[in-house]
Amino acid sequence: MNLGYIELKIDLLKTLFLAICTFYTFLKISSYKDLDKKVTIKSFIFMFLIAVAVIVIKNISNPIIAATCLIFLLSTLFSIVFKSNFGYATLTTTISLSINYVLFFIAIIISYIINKIHIIKNDYINLLLIVIIQSLLLYRVLNIKRLKHGITFFNKNSQDEYFDIIILNIAVIIVFSFIICTTADSMKIRSLFLSFLIFAIIMVITIQKSIQLYYKKKLLVRELEETKTELDNKTQEVKSLEKEILDFNKRSHSIAHKQKALEYKLNQMMLKSETAEEIDIKDRLENISNEINEGTTNVKLAKTEVMEIDDMLSFMQSECEKSNIEFNLQITGNIFTMINHHIPKEELEILIADHVKDAIIAINHSDNINKSILVKLGFVDESYGIYIYDSGIEFEKETLENLGKVPYTTHKDEGGTGMGFMNTFDTLRKHNASLIINELGKPSKENYTKVIMIKFDNKNEFKIISYKDSVNSEK
Repeated sequence: MNLGYIELKIDLLKTLFLAICTFYTFLKISSYKDLDKKVTIKSFIFMFLIAVAVIVIKNISNPIIAATCLIFLLSTLFSIVFKSNFGYATLTTTISLSINYVLFFIAIIISYIINKIHIIKNDYINLLLIVIIQSLLLYRVLNIKRLKHGITFFNKNSQDEYFDIIILNIAVIIVFSFIICTTADSMKIRSLFLSFLIFAIIMVITIQKSIQLYYKKKLLVRELEETKTELDNKTQEVKSLEKEILDFNKRSHSIAHKQKALEYKLNQMMLKSETAEEIDIKDRLENISNEINEGTTNVKLAKTEVMEIDDMLSFMQSECEKSNIEFNLQITGNIFTMINHHIPKEELEILIADHVKDAIIAINHSDNINKSILVKLGFVDESYGIYIYDSGIEFEKETLENLGKVPYTTHKDEGGTGMGFMNTFDTLRKHNASLIINELGKPSKENYTKVIMIKFDNKNEFKIISYKDSVNSEK
């Protein structure tokens, strides 16, 4: 009875020690820090009660059920103490317990060797020796460089279920193999311990390879994330460069119009300082040109009294003359009111140039004998705006679909860049203006084919009105 009592106490102390070591291992591999001292003391008290309960269960049933209860009870305790979900606590507890069973087994072997050299007959001293050896081994193992700050794939935020399953299976096999070994009869004890030793070595190698594989995978994931980040950055750089190029093209497009208008004005000023002989030659050339153009005359344009606008309109008229296109201008209202309250003169200048140039290209691609452009500028249809009528070809479907979205033109050979409408939509958005394209009819000698209406009405609308089964859209 006394011997049984001693064995019971030793078994209780061994179970309590394993529970404490499991607690410490759980704490280390999960990277928990600054655990409250009161919580630690309470945990030790509960671990003692768990150890008592496990010993009672072991004596009334069998060691395997006792080991299962130990895992369940410790998992429940750790789940509460470390505020983690029960599944994670069970996984980490099982792994922590298996580590300590392996170290306990190694400590028994070392203790056995020491016992052979220095015979110790006291069971308590033998247990103390095993405890000291296991404690030193556990401390050394958990302070390895890779384990010192916890094991990454035991972290609560880890989503790697593949490694969880592998390590959990290994841990469960270790725990129950140890239980079977320690409860087997003496005839099979050597073979069982040998089997357990071999399995422990295999487990260590498997864990090592699993860790290596995990870190390789983690490195690959990190490299993929870095590559993705770098690709995203490059994509943003490309988009930024594309925007810069587009902005540069818009500015260049606008500057080109102004440059041509100024060149035209400079030529006109130079012509005014001609000699009598040069004037005579010029008059003769104009007479010949008039005969060729069947008497087409240069219509004197109305003045807006805004020098830059008048210069641009004069230049556009001269461009029309080169293609034998009649250019007419109607001014209503006060243009100074328009440029002071609705659109700056620089932007109005570019709108005129862009859309008159488009109208010239449209007429040059038409077989219509009616070659004419009309510009209405000022207060039209109850709001300030600019209307450009022309007798050229109609818009193609692709052109209408791409208006204001990307630079698009079907007449690159004639100097079309597609930047005109890009600039126009920027201006519309800036001043909350509307654009209406009205297709009036097929090319004819009596009428215009279309009109581009830009209205500063604070509606920011885009409409297409057509004589064909009306294509009507909002933008």
